Amino acid sequence: MLAGLQTCMQTGKDVASLLEQLEDLPPAEMKKLSSAVERAWPKIRVQYVTELEKTAKSMSSGPEKNKNQARIRVLRDQFQEVYRMEEGAMKPLLKTKSMPALEELRRLIMPQPETVIKAGGPKLDASRKGAMVLATFRDAVLNAELSTIPADGMTTLQAAEKKAADEISGLSKDNLRILDANAKTAAKAGVPEEEVKGIEECNLWRLLLGLNACALDPSLCEAARDHSKDMAEQGFFAHESPVSGKKTPWDRAANFGTSASGENIFAGSASASAANSGWFYSPGHHKNMFSPGQNRIGLGQHGSHWTQMFGR
Repeated sequence: MLAGLQTCMQTGKDVASLLEQLEDLPPAEMKKLSSAVERAWPKIRVQYVTELEKTAKSMSSGPEKNKNQARIRVLRDQFQEVYRMEEGAMKPLLKTKSMPALEELRRLIMPQPETVIKAGGPKLDASRKGAMVLATFRDAVLNAELSTIPADGMTTLQAAEKKAADEISGLSKDNLRILDANAKTAAKAGVPEEEVKGIEECNLWRLLLGLNACALDPSLCEAARDHSKDMAEQGFFAHESPVSGKKTPWDRAANFGTSASGENIFAGSASASAANSGWFYSPGHHKNMFSPGQNRIGLGQHGSHWTQMFGR
């Protein structure tokens, strides 16, 4: 079995046939197998993670870094060029220029593990195949043996890949601290998960464009949620509400002890991402989302109705 495992590690071949044999392995043999795998695991793991980190470091320095930074500036300028247009002129360009620019910015600024792995070429690929095969086999052996050692081989490698990609992220650390603070604020205030996801997505878009992240304002979330509820239950869809005392966004924000500088509304899906996409491709809403003057944000859902509010 160990010889077969070594072949799989060298070729990347599936270990399914080896895993099937574990069911019939006597306890004494299982113990021997487990010991052998545990001896090999640290060396193979460290070898792969070291190569991975080396590749990530090379991506974040030298000519490659300079090339990426130049491209980032071009993409941000392209996005802002469309943003500054009149709403009628910008509408078709939101799909053909603005979103492609944002997607490329995400790849450059927030590289995924797959990007780092690909950049490592054949050497890193071979190292990864061996580590992944061994991790899969190791976890299966530990589970079959009912071992007290955690069967965490695959999760360990996946965490290392994510860490390598995260460490070369080009997002501002000051703004990332705002995102961390937002998560804590949301948890303390009990902001629903889907609303939190929508706020984070909007903030990430802003960060990719070189804008500030907006602080989550729980009171704006309450005001936004209340307006979404009114629209759903009262059968209207507008920024001007027929409900007494809630006519304007400014009235609604004041009712919850805060202030507002802009509002977007959406209906038709219970997904925060769908609402954000709807606003992205709608010129007026788009200008609200990416205004550099926004400092606070709230998002409120009621069924398939959404309200997004900003504050300065």
